[in-house]
Amino acid sequence: CHKLNPAGGLGAVSAMHDAIALANLLYAMPSATSKDITKVFEVYHMERRPAVIDSYKTSQQMSKIHKAGIEGALVSYFVTHMPTWLWRVMMAKTLRFRPQVGFIKRIEVTGTVVSIASPSEQKARAVFEEQNQGNAAAAV
Repeated sequence: CHKLNPAGGLGAVSAMHDAIALANLLYAMPSATSKDITKVFEVYHMERRPAVIDSYKTSQQMSKIHKAGIEGALVSYFVTHMPTWLWRVMMAKTLRFRPQVGFIKRIEVTGTVVSIASPSEQKARAVFEEQNQGNAAAAV
């Protein structure tokens, strides 16, 4: 459960990223033993924690825009008059976490912000490609 302020607009995005990471890890899980299931959740926690902490901090900062008084007015003024280059830097930090489902055909990443490859996607992608190579060899 992530306690994100709605002002950050990151709650649903975090939930989708969580679901993708967990689905990738479950797909790549070698067996359904309790040991492997426990390991999946440990790896999931290690992967998602840094992104969730960033989302939490961003949502807390964005909530200050809606705060009454001088602090809210100053933050609102700063955000409204922020230089475009600074806005891009801030957005790049948020947009770098774009995990993909690793057990379907890869979608080419486009855009100007380079995404961080998620470990769970890489694990699922390796299993998916290995299975596809096996299926292709069996079809020949």
